[in-house]
Amino acid sequence: MQKPNVEMVFAGDEMTLIQPHTFWTREELLGKEGIFFLKDIADHLGLDSILIKKKALALREKGDSPWELMGVKKIWNHWVIRMKVFAPYYRKHLMPVYQTVAGDWDANTLLKQKGIFLLSAVCKLVPFADHQLRYQAKKNPNSKTELGIWKDKKLKMYLVDMEPFSQWIHQLWSEGDSPDSDDE
Repeated sequence: MQKPNVEMVFAGDEMTLIQPHTFWTREELLGKEGIFFLKDIADHLGLDSILIKKKALALREKGDSPWELMGVKKIWNHWVIRMKVFAPYYRKHLMPVYQTVAGDWDANTLLKQKGIFLLSAVCKLVPFADHQLRYQAKKNPNSKTELGIWKDKKLKMYLVDMEPFSQWIHQLWSEGDSPDSDDE
């Protein structure tokens, strides 16, 4: 029986198990070279762990290597992510259409951002309930362009485009509601 070559068991980026920091942005996390446990990065990247595991198992069933194609493998009871391989796969197949709201932002910092965010996350920082903003979006046929709020049919969730939303909120907050609006 021939001995296995143990000189190159791990590639250079496979030798470090990294514990992610909560303050890392999505891009900072995706830019790290090392190994992560799926459970430690799933929330940070907005991942559905079950979906990732199913995709990896489906690749293996087809005879492909999930480690080489998506940077995912199961070792004992842990699902492991090789970020060097996983990051490009994530950007191509898994990246959400919306950004995450950073934990250290306040409402003013949020309103200075560009991009798409979940309405539910936005409402945790602004002084409006999500049902109030959904109602405004439903009653305005141009809500996506005028308010920056709309329901994404594919995701079945309300999203916010921060540029028009910020302008609308600034105007609403500085001017108040119009005198001809319905009183509640």
